[in-house]
Amino acid sequence: MTIFFAILVIIICPLVLYALVGRQWLKKQSWAQGFFAWIDPVELALFKKSETILMGRLLWVGSLFVSLYDGIAVFASSLDLTPITTRIMDFLHIPQDLRGLTVSGFLMAIGLMINNLRKKVTKPIELVAVSDSAVTPVQATAMAQADAAKDEAVAAVKAP
Repeated sequence: MTIFFAILVIIICPLVLYALVGRQWLKKQSWAQGFFAWIDPVELALFKKSETILMGRLLWVGSLFVSLYDGIAVFASSLDLTPITTRIMDFLHIPQDLRGLTVSGFLMAIGLMINNLRKKVTKPIELVAVSDSAVTPVQATAMAQADAAKDEAVAAVKAP
């Protein structure tokens, strides 16, 4: 069971970092464009190229694992994850009386990450979920006009 959680952390942590900072940074690097040409169909299928949807799906998958564990724990009364969580909390040097607060703080941090991603959203999901290689000149013009209109609306709202 410990190996399962270690693998889960090894998969989810890089995905969270990718969603929060990695994807935006990589998009600006010319050497990474080949990666995005390859990963574009995967991103479209899994999370419509939206970092916010990616974080939501990661939270959903994590909740699914917790729900599965809770469902199995009802029938397998000998299944106890306390030793695993105790080891993790001991490794992080979290005092016994603050462990519940730590879990709540972790969930709050996930919510803050999702809010931060939402603040960076600049396009409707229909525009984000278009493959870069499939955009026609007419669509590119329409997208540029939509961005300009959005920028004007934001500027008008911010003006005194």
